[in-house]
Amino acid sequence: MEERVLIVDDDEALLEVISIVLASEGYGVLTAKDGSEALRIAGRERLDLVILDIMLPQMSGFEVLKKLRQQSDVPVIMLTAKSQSVDKVVGLELGADDYITKPFDTKELLARIRAILRRFGRQEGRVRDGVLRHGGIELDLEGYTATKDGKPVDLTPTEFKILALLMRRPGQAFTRTQISNAVSTGSHYLASRYIDVHISRLRSKIEDNPSRPEIIQTVPSVGYRAAKNPPERRE
Repeated sequence: MEERVLIVDDDEALLEVISIVLASEGYGVLTAKDGSEALRIAGRERLDLVILDIMLPQMSGFEVLKKLRQQSDVPVIMLTAKSQSVDKVVGLELGADDYITKPFDTKELLARIRAILRRFGRQEGRVRDGVLRHGGIELDLEGYTATKDGKPVDLTPTEFKILALLMRRPGQAFTRTQISNAVSTGSHYLASRYIDVHISRLRSKIEDNPSRPEIIQTVPSVGYRAAKNPPERRE
């Protein structure tokens, strides 16, 4: 199955150049000229990588990245015309996996793409066949079911969303506010002060010893993260 890359940039000439280069290397290429279009594509298509420009009309690349991270763990390379480190820092903090500054050599871009796809292809927390796996925990994102070491785990919708968020980005710390914003939908807003309660309940269901959690770790003064190296699945 070919690896599919979404390129998001309002510069039509650059969009065409990158598309031709990637297609010649065997990648499936999709394109978007603004953030809204990019999010629509990401919501309906299987993607292996997103190349995202920061300077977009109406919605900035940072805003697109923030919304994208609420629904997907797809790796993202940010494009920036600026050399200022603040853009790079903001992008990485929001969940970007790499960045490249314009103008750039297409060989460098291809090297970055290959490196990221290799890394993510073998990384914990990737979605395969609609199932998110992390150690002994498996979440069926379509069936909305969870198992631990092959045995069913009864999670509430909120618990499922929180666990999926953390599992998609192993090792990344999320603040309570970030978790709250990511799992809240429509008129149902989960206040950040209740995150600790949901985490406690989650741990009681998925941890071997909830008082010494190995899957969902506390990050002092920040929030929570899924362990980078979770315990192995027990048969």
